Amino acid sequence: MTDPTPHLHSETTPGPGRALVLVHPIGASLRFWDPLLPHLQGRMPVLRCDLRGHGASAVTPGDYDIDLLADDLLAVADAHGLASFDLCGVSLGGMVALAVAARAGERVNRVVVSSSAPRVAPPPNGWDGRRQAALQSGMAPLAGPMVERMFSAAFRERSDPMVATLREVFETMSPVGYAGAVAVLRDADLTDRLAHVRAPTMVVAGQDDPLCPPEKQHALADALPSAQAVLLDCGHFPPVERPAEFARLLLAHLAR
Repeated sequence: MTDPTPHLHSETTPGPGRALVLVHPIGASLRFWDPLLPHLQGRMPVLRCDLRGHGASAVTPGDYDIDLLADDLLAVADAHGLASFDLCGVSLGGMVALAVAARAGERVNRVVVSSSAPRVAPPPNGWDGRRQAALQSGMAPLAGPMVERMFSAAFRERSDPMVATLREVFETMSPVGYAGAVAVLRDADLTDRLAHVRAPTMVVAGQDDPLCPPEKQHALADALPSAQAVLLDCGHFPPVERPAEFARLLLAHLAR
């Protein structure tokens, strides 16, 4: 089933009970969840959406912000008739999930956040440097460093096809959409909102994640009212590198 909201693309898979909404990282698309989806098939309705500026969703010019992306996610949930749902997000998607849970707590039952933070430290050339690099030179020059950052060395050495898939998604996305989303990472600070996330939350960290290392993930869990942190042997993308283990943790958390 495709998204009835014209400017925000989404796909659903059927299942019983409460829906699970999946939110991908920056520079990705709903294809990010391909390794995880077979482990969730038939267990619950699953809604995957492309963030604004990503995948098949509309690209709008200018800087995006965390509340715009949260509004988008709630609009997609409304379009699919979801009065309440569970949420799972990775990296930027995790920030969006936390923003939605803080603002619309009456709709969010449980949350899984992976490789995320209330505020993300800038890269060496700054967030604006990354935005300008994309706008001036396109996405291809940024793809190699992206792969190095996002996947553990062990996973890259296995030549898993998802590395090539996500690299292609990254290289072919709109530089305008990417730059708009980078502005979210530059500006967002959810620190003061964490106390408003009342939904029980699981924070999943990658042991070899250079961007959101385990100690920061434990700090995020400690700052949330009802959260636990779990560590997996992988890089920045646990659902891609360890889909079976990630699914086991996610399903156990949602079933509690």
